[in-house]
Formats: sequence, structure tokens, C-alpha cells
Amino acid sequence: MEPESLRMLLDVVIIIVVAKLLEELLAKYKQAPVLGDLLAGIVLGPSILGLIAPTEHIKIIASLGIISLLFLAGVETDVSRMKKYGLVSAIVGVGGVIASFISGLLLGLFFGYGIKESMFIGAILVATSVGITVRTLMEMDTYETKEAYVIVGAAVFDDIYGLFVLALVYALVVGKSGEELYTIVLAMLGLLMLLVVYRLTEKHTLHISHIIRSFKTGEAFFVFTFIYGLIVALGVGYMKLSPIVGAFFIGLALSKMPGIEAFKEKLSAFTALMSPVYFALIGLTLSIKQITFTYETLMYILSLVIIGFISKIIGCGLLAKLLHFSWLEALIIGVGMVPRAEVASIIAFTGLALGLLDQNTLFATIILIYSSSILTPIILKTLYSAKLKPRGR
Repeated sequence: MEPESLRMLLDVVIIIVVAKLLEELLAKYKQAPVLGDLLAGIVLGPSILGLIAPTEHIKIIASLGIISLLFLAGVETDVSRMKKYGLVSAIVGVGGVIASFISGLLLGLFFGYGIKESMFIGAILVATSVGITVRTLMEMDTYETKEAYVIVGAAVFDDIYGLFVLALVYALVVGKSGEELYTIVLAMLGLLMLLVVYRLTEKHTLHISHIIRSFKTGEAFFVFTFIYGLIVALGVGYMKLSPIVGAFFIGLALSKMPGIEAFKEKLSAFTALMSPVYFALIGLTLSIKQITFTYETLMYILSLVIIGFISKIIGCGLLAKLLHFSWLEALIIGVGMVPRAEVASIIAFTGLALGLLDQNTLFATIILIYSSSILTPIILKTLYSAKLKPRGR
């Protein structure tokens, strides 16, 4: 191998090793592993050590990592479980999405960003992190409460809403001036194509499994199933939608396919290796030294973080109250919907890559991810203690 190729490979190895070590460190303190990946990029990138730059080869590996992560998320989503949580969860999720998107949009406009930039800021605030929420509820032994069912169901819907918002916002802003209508029409056709592919795939999973199993080469089932997911993701990308939307929905369509458990196990291992590169890339792209910490900048960052909390608490909590939950239960649901992680960072990084968002917004997003992930479990424990106290528990 040439020295340049060796250096490229070394960069990737360093990123994965540092990210995994920081994941372990944060897991020891019961924090989300994704925080370790983001921190790895910040430490290795221009913000602190300046050892690794966000080069094209890292971006390619990162793209593969995030597509595999969303593919896995789709495969792991239990469609029947989503139906079980039902209409209440869907409505609560919509409340949070609307409140978050509008709040972020208005915040961007208030601080002088254009309409397209502000739409991306609104999109960043949309999706709740299911993993952080579920883990917190399970650790508190409150996973079987009615609030928990609504939180988890709404969080699952939230991720889907978030991907749809990303798809629509992405389609609206990627078109050149004068081409917005063409881009939106193409994106709508892409969405229609995705829904058709989703329905056909879901309906014929038995046949797809049979065809792939007929191949004789080693690991053919994993390889060709993964290739199928990549093809759909790339096709969606060429239709002006984000490829990760396609990856998620094709994973969802294949979630009941015979043999999917074995595929899921291998995809999980592959994703565990590749996806940290994507989240580390976000940290690598962040350059704190480029941020001028003026009073206005600090107010913008602080405002985005505060609105990130309040928009979910009000948007989800008020609708929960209207659906006959008590004020305390509604507050628990609202707080449970606050954590942001993967989808928020994905949308922020997408906006940065398109040249729409700046370092201030990326930094504010990372602060929101960390603060919401750390504070939500603390607040939930306090609220559940208040709720269970009268019962003598």
C-alpha cells in the first residue's frame, strides 16, 4: 500500500478506536454511546488536537456507516408494537414535532437566518432519541407505566416524522434558484417510489428471502440483503431525498422477512464498527476556534438549547393533557420526549454540508444533545418519585 493510503486507513482506525474507548467511558457513567463518538471527533479534530481532518475518504466511510445505522433502525422497529401504542402516541408525537419545528424556524428567523436555514434549524429539533428515553425508563423500572408506553410509541413515531421532515426540507433547499418546484416534484415522486418499493418489499419478503437464500456464495444472505438496502437508499438519494430515509424504510419493510434475525445480528456488528465514524465526522467538522463567542452567539446557542427542551415539553405535554392524562403524567411525557441524539446530529450535519448552517448551529446542536441526554434522566427520576410517592412506593 502507498503511504497516503496507509495514512487514510490509520485515520479511520484512530477514529474508531478513540470513539469506542469514549463510548465505554460514557457507558460506565450511564450516558448514550453516541456522545462518545461526537466527543472523539471533537478531540481529534480542529477544535482540540487537530490530528485528523474531515477528508473525502472519511466522509465516504461515514456515509456507509449512517446508511447502515438507519437500515438497522428500520429492521429493529417493530411495526406491530408501533400499532399497539396507537393513535395517542402518534398525536403526542405530532404535537412535539409541530412545536419544535415552528419554534426552531422562528428562532432562526429571529437571529437573522434565511427561511431555508431556519427550516433546517427547525428540523434539527424535531426528533426524539428513542434509545436514551427507553434506557432511562428501563433503569427506573417504569417501562410498563402508561406514560412510558406513550413516550416510547411517540418517540418511534417521532423518528419517522423527523426523517420525513428531513426529506421535505432537504428537497426544498437542495434545488438551485428557480428549480425549487422541479426539486419538490422530483422529491415527491421519490417519496411515492419509496412507498411503492416499501409496500412491494413488505408484501413479498418471503419471495425475496427465498431468492437470496438460493445464492451459494458465503454470507450471500447478508451481502445481497445489504446491497438491496444500499440500492434503495441510493435511488432515493438520486430522487433528491436523503438516502437515510430510504435506508430506514427498506429496513422497516424487511423487518419481518424470514432469516432477518441472523441478518440483523451481522448488520448490528457492521454498524457498531462503521457508524461511529459518521458521528465522529460531525465532531471533526466542528471547529470551536472558528466560533466568535459574542454575546449574540452565546444567546443564540443558549436559546436553541432552551427551546429544544421547552418545545417538546409543551408540544407533547399539552396534547397528553388534552388526551386525559394528569398534569404530572403529561409533564413526564413531555420531559421523556426531550432527548435528542442521532437524528438531530444527522440533520445538523446535513445542513452544514449543504452550506446552509454554520458552526454556531452545529455547536449548539451538540450542546443540546449532551444537555438533553444528561438532564432528562435526572428530571424523569424526580417526576416519577413525585408520582409514585403517594402510592407508598
